[in-house]
Amino acid sequence: MPKNILFVYNQVSKKYKYGLLRECTLDTDVRAIRKALVETKNNILSIDLCNPEQLDSFIVNSYPIDYSFILAEGYKDYPHTLYDGSGAARIRRQLKSHNIPFSHGSIESLEICRNKDLTYEKLQEYNIPIPKYFVIDLRNRLKRREVIQKIESVGYPLMVKPAGGGDSIGITPKSVIHNLEQLKYIIEYLRKTLGQEKLIIEQYLPGQEYTVGILSGKSRYIFPIIAFPEDWGIRYTKKKNKEYKFREQLKIIGEKHPLFPSLIDISIKSFLAVKAGDIIRLDIKEDKEGNIYIIDINGNPALTANGSVTFMANKMGLSHSELIQVILYESMIRNKLTPNDYFEKLINPLKEKLQPYTSEQLMEALSVDTETE
Repeated sequence: MPKNILFVYNQVSKKYKYGLLRECTLDTDVRAIRKALVETKNNILSIDLCNPEQLDSFIVNSYPIDYSFILAEGYKDYPHTLYDGSGAARIRRQLKSHNIPFSHGSIESLEICRNKDLTYEKLQEYNIPIPKYFVIDLRNRLKRREVIQKIESVGYPLMVKPAGGGDSIGITPKSVIHNLEQLKYIIEYLRKTLGQEKLIIEQYLPGQEYTVGILSGKSRYIFPIIAFPEDWGIRYTKKKNKEYKFREQLKIIGEKHPLFPSLIDISIKSFLAVKAGDIIRLDIKEDKEGNIYIIDINGNPALTANGSVTFMANKMGLSHSELIQVILYESMIRNKLTPNDYFEKLINPLKEKLQPYTSEQLMEALSVDTETE
């Protein structure tokens, strides 16, 4: 039987996708994703999420709802929830209170992934390499001596970024700093832009950057690994929004690449450490000696037509619509929901395209303990 699926998103037009609403999804992408969901022959209920009361009311009036596919990062009426690391988990708490299973992992996992300080703490527990870092909480009075001591423990140059949110919000070409005056400038800029939030001050890694996608449901799949050009520098929002125009400059890391086993190893271990589910994207960067470090884990990565995850999927022969359908299917299986017969037939040939990248073989080869989940 078809399932009643609640599709939750934060939608904006191109005109308004900036500032505190830059984490929202373009209306054109929302329409494309909804179309892909409808093609599964499930009953799709859509809500452009603005506030908690709206969601509660919609759920009560749409009963019963079997499952929720979530793109929303927070509530548009309260923009800080889109970037302060609280929104994604809060939405899932609401759904849990109505006994509705949801996509993109557990509440705990989304809390970890949406707060970079929690991400780093969790990765450290599992001895997964991360940059040297410290946290500045703008809600507290900053003591110059303590800040200088922390800087000395890490060393210049430093990378400054907000602890919460994604989409490189708050990151600019000036986020790499070389002295105390530059640090003061970027702190004041972020205070005025985002308010009293926590900041991550970390060792700047000048080497090449990679991004890895992992899809997990009944099986776990590694997407083709992207290597960004070494001369691209800091990947901030404006630059990311134009990356799709330069896709011919991106390289796919194959098994013959010397870093391939290490990239797979660190990605799978990180996936397990943050207790991720469904689809995640990991950002990894090299230091000047070529050592690799996790610099971000996105537990709710952009599923836009021009996004990195879609680019990876295209390299496996999956269209944007097919990517959305595979993620939905694997998430439903993870949540112990039985897809309808039509959906099963639709997915079977798509799963075959994923087989070359199934990670069970890779994990066995790398002796990664799957039981740690």
